[in-house]
Amino acid sequence: MWLLKQPDIVSESSQANKIMKKRIRKKKHVREYREWGVPVAIKRKREDAFDSFLDDFIEGAIEGNKCSFGGGGHKNELEGVIELGRIPEEIELRLKGVHSWLENREDIEKYIIGNHIDLWHGSFKEIDELGKRL
Repeated sequence: MWLLKQPDIVSESSQANKIMKKRIRKKKHVREYREWGVPVAIKRKREDAFDSFLDDFIEGAIEGNKCSFGGGGHKNELEGVIELGRIPEEIELRLKGVHSWLENREDIEKYIIGNHIDLWHGSFKEIDELGKRL
């Protein structure tokens, strides 16, 4: 299991964002309206019952921690992005819940959770490269 270093998620992106009106900040998804997520790649020990595993993952790890998930997979691999929300304290709690769920599953061979990314303006290179490291 890899849990990569997390950046400071409450830092300001630019001086211009400090003087932007609240309505514009919300439309542009900046400052307090940023939406944070992490890329994830999961490799299972088995190739059968993928649909059952996916249902459990969505219900237990994702919806159980009030997150959203975008991605896909087949047989024994799953890759995607977990949307964690906007409030820094909740983001860490949700990520710990997902991490705990993954650790407690016996059918998972290994998984990688990437760095926090701004889901509207972040660099998405890591998402494409994460699955190759499994």
